[in-house]
Amino acid sequence: MPQSSNKYRFFKIYLSIAVIGSCSLDLFGQVSPFQSGAYLPGIIGVRDYSYPEFKGITLVDYNLGINANELTDQNGDPLSLDQNFPGLDSPNLEVAASGYINSLMMSYTSEPIKFLGNARYMGWINPSFVTVNVRVKNFSATNSDILIQAGDSGFGDLNIAPLYLSWRLEKFDITAGYLFTVPTGRYEAEADDNIGVGFWSHSFQAVAYYYLADKATAFMLSPTYEIHGKIKDSDAKPGSRFALEYGISQYFSERFEVTVQGGHAWQIGDDTGDDIYWDASYKDQLSTVGIGLGYWLVSNRFYGNLKGSTTYLTKQHFNANAIQLQLIYTIPFN
Repeated sequence: MPQSSNKYRFFKIYLSIAVIGSCSLDLFGQVSPFQSGAYLPGIIGVRDYSYPEFKGITLVDYNLGINANELTDQNGDPLSLDQNFPGLDSPNLEVAASGYINSLMMSYTSEPIKFLGNARYMGWINPSFVTVNVRVKNFSATNSDILIQAGDSGFGDLNIAPLYLSWRLEKFDITAGYLFTVPTGRYEAEADDNIGVGFWSHSFQAVAYYYLADKATAFMLSPTYEIHGKIKDSDAKPGSRFALEYGISQYFSERFEVTVQGGHAWQIGDDTGDDIYWDASYKDQLSTVGIGLGYWLVSNRFYGNLKGSTTYLTKQHFNANAIQLQLIYTIPFN
């Protein structure tokens, strides 16, 4: 493959919603060192994986808007094109990108299963719809060229969680399970309007809760390990990732909740394959922090949470700000 500019996907937004998975926005198709994983920390609600209170169906609608204005290199500094193309007269990049994702999760919860220690089974599926607008340009004191100016929308990747189990102890809840991402979103090599990740992803996750004040206060800690398949139409496989999330939820009344949460994601495995033309020892990473306000509009039936978040300490990733509205509707069977 020629090492030309069309090999660099300078814009990628990954929005993984809870364990719901991810949607990606890619420009400048083909594999690149900015190939992140499919799971992003900080999107799930603090109590999203606490022990369910009922058997039935839960519908969760995630609405996420994001703005990015900087892409960082392997050292965490703003990316400059001369790192990959030393001959350019105008090596600096200016990024202006925005995206919106709507993801509807449909989840089933069982009765407690006695032979599994009264664990409840949970499984879910969620499609997503993605919209993106992006402009990337390089500039200098004497020149300014737009490299990308595009917008697109469509159905993203499909995320499926076939097996999650949740246990309740006296002051603890523990939930663990497996989910995978099916690359159903449009992805074509060399295309500049991809909205799917282009590869299968498998995530293994555990979530632990500790409660105080009759469960008005909850502390959450969640590790996630993620592995990937090869990128479509290439001999390139993204390295494995590890994410660690944490948060605090505080109810000030039976209906009003305040949440503070954060998370980190690190690439821990090397990118592999014959199409890996960059130094695979460089690993991407990001950290995020967010604050949310939640309220049960109808007690135990209809809930809304508005959350703002930002990324920091990124490497080979975007610095971005996000606003998320989460809506939950429960349908108990008993």
